[in-house]
Amino acid sequence: MKEKIQLINHSSLFMNLGNNVRILSDPWYHGLAFDEGWSLLHENDEKFIENLLYNIDYIYISHEHPDHFSISFFKKYSELLKKKNIKIIFQKTLDKRVENFLSKKFNLELIILESYKTVKIENQNITLVSCGAIDSSLIIETEDYYHINLNDCDFVNSELLRIKKILTNKKKIIIYLQFSYAAYRSDEEWLKKAAEFKLKNLLNVYKIFNADLIIPFASFVYFSSSENFRLNKYMNNVENTSKSLNDNNINHCFLSPNFHEIEIDKLIYDKSIRNEAITNSIDFWDHKFRNIKPKNETNIIQKIPDEIKKEFLSKIKKNNSIYLLFIIRFLSFKYFFGDIIIYLSDTKETYILNFFKIVKDNSISQSKIDIQMLSRRLFFIIKYSYGIETLSSNGCLTEIKKNSFEKMIRSIGFISLNQTNNGITIKSMFTRNVMNKIVSIFVRLKLKNS
Repeated sequence: MKEKIQLINHSSLFMNLGNNVRILSDPWYHGLAFDEGWSLLHENDEKFIENLLYNIDYIYISHEHPDHFSISFFKKYSELLKKKNIKIIFQKTLDKRVENFLSKKFNLELIILESYKTVKIENQNITLVSCGAIDSSLIIETEDYYHINLNDCDFVNSELLRIKKILTNKKKIIIYLQFSYAAYRSDEEWLKKAAEFKLKNLLNVYKIFNADLIIPFASFVYFSSSENFRLNKYMNNVENTSKSLNDNNINHCFLSPNFHEIEIDKLIYDKSIRNEAITNSIDFWDHKFRNIKPKNETNIIQKIPDEIKKEFLSKIKKNNSIYLLFIIRFLSFKYFFGDIIIYLSDTKETYILNFFKIVKDNSISQSKIDIQMLSRRLFFIIKYSYGIETLSSNGCLTEIKKNSFEKMIRSIGFISLNQTNNGITIKSMFTRNVMNKIVSIFVRLKLKNS
């Protein structure tokens, strides 16, 4: 049987690879994500999704961000997944949070893969590679191809070269990769640089792997709140991304949900088919992007109760070395883990926030305020371990001082590590994935390219 693929939505690919290996990746088809900060450019017909699920064997979840791990999807379709005995592929994590959620709440069967450990699933070699503290990619070796689903993994070159060593057989290589930025940028210069970086990254990945085809995806969303809508201004679309790839003689193809399931052979060897798919995708995706509007949103004033503050600080103490944090704070003159001053525009309150205190102080002068946001956004940061990562992704904030977003990341960004039971400890200083992620974040913040 000829291998076939179809883009269902955003980062959700249907891959019909033969030998009872029909894999669906990252299903998110309806609703908002990242605390009502993101929307899909297109929402799928429910009957179409239901029919699709009758024809798959596995679902691969790359990571637990809501545009990849959609809880609403599993709530809606869990009974069908059990009925069809569809197995969930996920990475091994310290916290086992996603694993436990799916197995205990929905009684779904999971296949848990360790990073860089190749396993056979229905006689296909499959290798998962973790990225940083939370993300992952999937390499599937079929009879004729290597399918490398990098989605929005932020690998540095040394990690990409390590992945390349997995590809020991001479086969065609297909890369599936994000093509536009998907997080907060404070100004237009940074937005432009981030968009340019994503285009350069496509070229870089293509060259490192000496790939035969690259399929850009995982960027079919937009910033949909009135607080972040400006961030859409310089996002890469299908047309400008395709032009950039053509200018660099890179074989590529875009796909859209209304483009039929297609044989990989045709995408590799038939330029006219690729061009048809690209034209279709420009008509489909770019038309939708030109017509985006902010969504109606939940505008409620959210109090910050003391018990939420205490729980937030308690989690930090549990997952990090407080003494180490204090030492780094002192030696860096508060450059790392210093105070961030946040003004809540709806309640007119001002908070001092760091790793050991959350204090409301309305006497703080306007000149000292770093960041402005709604009370519900601060509540989300404090309430959930993934709160700061959510805010970074949805961009629902305003910098009052220049580079204050960077300051916030230096201050409390480390708590995003805590959601996977990692943190700032002596042990983590020697953990490859954690340190690579930390270094990568700060380098790219400085370069303002991602």
